Amino acid sequence: MSNRPSIHASRREHAARRGWDALDAALRRSCTYRHPAGRIRRIETHISVVYLAGRFAYKIKKPVDLGFVDFTRIEGRRRACREEYRLNRRLAKPIYVGVVPIVRVGRTYLLNTRGCPVDYAVKMKRFDERRIFSNLLAAGELGVDIIESAADRLALFHRCTSRSPPRRAYGSANQVQTQVHAILAELDRESAGIVPAEVRAWCGLELARLAEHIDARRAKGFVRECHGDLHLENVVLAGRDILMFDCIEFSEVLRWIDVVNDLAFLCMDLRAHDRPDLETRLLNRWLLATGDFAGLRAIRLYIVYRALVRALVETLKARSAEGVGGPKRASGYLQCAVKAVRERQPCLLLCHGYSGSGKSAASTALAPLIGAIRLSSDIERKRAAPFAPLLERSLTHGAYLPEAVDVQYARLLNLAHHVLEAGYCALVDASFLYHEHRSRFVAFARSMQVPLLILDFRAAPDCLQRRVRQRAMGPYQPSDADETVLALQLANADPLTREELSSTVVFDTDVPIASFEEPAYWSPLLARLHHGGALHDERKERQW
Repeated sequence: MSNRPSIHASRREHAARRGWDALDAALRRSCTYRHPAGRIRRIETHISVVYLAGRFAYKIKKPVDLGFVDFTRIEGRRRACREEYRLNRRLAKPIYVGVVPIVRVGRTYLLNTRGCPVDYAVKMKRFDERRIFSNLLAAGELGVDIIESAADRLALFHRCTSRSPPRRAYGSANQVQTQVHAILAELDRESAGIVPAEVRAWCGLELARLAEHIDARRAKGFVRECHGDLHLENVVLAGRDILMFDCIEFSEVLRWIDVVNDLAFLCMDLRAHDRPDLETRLLNRWLLATGDFAGLRAIRLYIVYRALVRALVETLKARSAEGVGGPKRASGYLQCAVKAVRERQPCLLLCHGYSGSGKSAASTALAPLIGAIRLSSDIERKRAAPFAPLLERSLTHGAYLPEAVDVQYARLLNLAHHVLEAGYCALVDASFLYHEHRSRFVAFARSMQVPLLILDFRAAPDCLQRRVRQRAMGPYQPSDADETVLALQLANADPLTREELSSTVVFDTDVPIASFEEPAYWSPLLARLHHGGALHDERKERQW
């Protein structure tokens, strides 16, 4: 973004803008359109203008050269329109209709008619703007089910999108460093000293620390053709569909990025809008679908980068009429970056209990309350690798034999390492019925210098049997533990030792499932986490 147009480019821009005023005026008139248009509403950004006309919207590229884009030639504008149509059909197919020519007829202009085009527009179907995620959030209507559907949609997209970057540099550590420094430089140009010193210093240290990790991710194929601009204003709930529109079409380097970089934008925006609970829901659901826990290592860097991007956008908006409140919003994003760079104390939480004790339901509800990443043994035993489809059939009893169980706990330990290294609390949803497995995690927590707590979920034997029986008779569930497995657990489990009990919090799960969503249910645990500093201050204030 630091590139500047040349003198020749500036001359081209001046020439290209000669007919711009006439075209802009024509597109504000309803007679220009070949369908009922009503009163035209115009929305302008730094590179485009959108005209809302009846049931449709038309987006044209401004004839500008900003260094990072050059739309001074009609060929460049046509190419960008076609790319915008192609790319956005991946995640918002119902919205994007096509690319239509704009033809001059006498003293006026017409869309989608015969003749020599003087420009091009992306034609889109309009949607209910009240259903854009930012507006749903403001209205208190952005619920958990919507966020989790968005996570599922994004995970599927990240699994299927192109993964062969046209240039090797895309997504590399050097490229990420260039992008971060470019944003910092642009912010400095707009308002010297606007970026807090601790954010600037932290970015430099993190870029150096994560360089090898970022390049390894690129080598393993996690740099893919992503959305690139995935904030709350670019996602809409259309009926039951989650549509993610207005992706980056003008820059391959901003689009070919690590999938976690793409996800981080939406995580950051939820955090910046004071909804860390929804951020955690989104992140956990995406990880549940992808298994890409190793990617968490750089997510804080990407969250800070995305906060800086939005701060710059709001700073630039402040110049225009639509920029009312821009400085305040920019400050909010910068504060989001400040909070993200400040370390918090992660912790390791082990679920403990028999099959049917409610561990999975309880831990799913707990994770967003405390900002934890949940690791499910039932899910991970059916996953071969990140982004690999889950095995959607029941496993045999062999999956519960000691050798197989040992392998599973070793895998969970490795995943917990990724989570803790990223600065999150790891919530491991497994039975942990045997002292051998618990002791490995206790030793691991000591080596990582993080506190460990055991969450002991209890229910009466008849309740356990009833739940396991009902689960077997119901729709597909990740857990394959049946009454035979439960009987073996009851007969062979190692009781918690005196030392383990000192780090244990007991929960009775023979309660309505809605109880798990209430902070009061978790109050004994929350008190210990507060004391240990494992919760963000703003999360404490929000929940308790």
